Amino acid sequence: MGNIVNNDQRIISFDKIRELLHENAETGFRHTTYQEESKRFHYLLNGDDRAVEESVRMLNPDMQGKLSKDPLRNMKYLFIVNTGLATRYVIEAGVPQETVYSISDLYIQKADTAQTAEEIVNLTRESWTVFVETVKSFKKGSLYSKPVSYCLNYIDSHFNEKITLSDMAEKTNLNHCYLASLFKKETGKSFGNYLTDIRIETSKALLTKTDYSFTQIAYSLAFCSQSHFTKIFRQRTGFTPKQYRMRYFNANLSVVGKL
Repeated sequence: MGNIVNNDQRIISFDKIRELLHENAETGFRHTTYQEESKRFHYLLNGDDRAVEESVRMLNPDMQGKLSKDPLRNMKYLFIVNTGLATRYVIEAGVPQETVYSISDLYIQKADTAQTAEEIVNLTRESWTVFVETVKSFKKGSLYSKPVSYCLNYIDSHFNEKITLSDMAEKTNLNHCYLASLFKKETGKSFGNYLTDIRIETSKALLTKTDYSFTQIAYSLAFCSQSHFTKIFRQRTGFTPKQYRMRYFNANLSVVGKL
């Protein structure tokens, strides 16, 4: 049988596909069944710890196929494929997508520089543990309504910009008083407090893992001034940004350059 698309030698031919099918049949290789594949994602979707070991088990090339002749590169490819699939289920579980994609991106970057198969196995166990724990944390509350889910996703990707409850009310076509009540009921926090909490938690990471100045951090997180940032940070943590950085800065982590 000819090529899938004529006159293009880059397209894999049906003959090549059948050749691989024959090779797999000769060696007795069978890919993981859809039912087996679905099991770990069902675990993940429900925040079940069994998803972690299932994910490690699925790294076995004898179960998922050979994507590269180089064993380490093959495991990296499997890691990327499995991580990409996992993100879809974590988002479906209700976790804001920017949070999920950030977790995925960071672990794929770490896998890219891995030097051994053992590192990939450890990264798989670690990343899926993070995915499962993230799903658990979001499942502790009830499922969010569509307007509140929209707000959470919007905050997750725009917390460094000026956001108001009125903006969210307009985007969700709801009265702002009703949205405020709904948001508080479902998340346990007012819209303003939830947004501030996200910004403060982000500032903690920037203070301990980068050398950004306090002014840079303040404005990058949409605080109106450094003094306002310092005031809110102290109210929430009991420390000034300077005190927090001096106490918790991790010198072993890579320092990000100036903005």
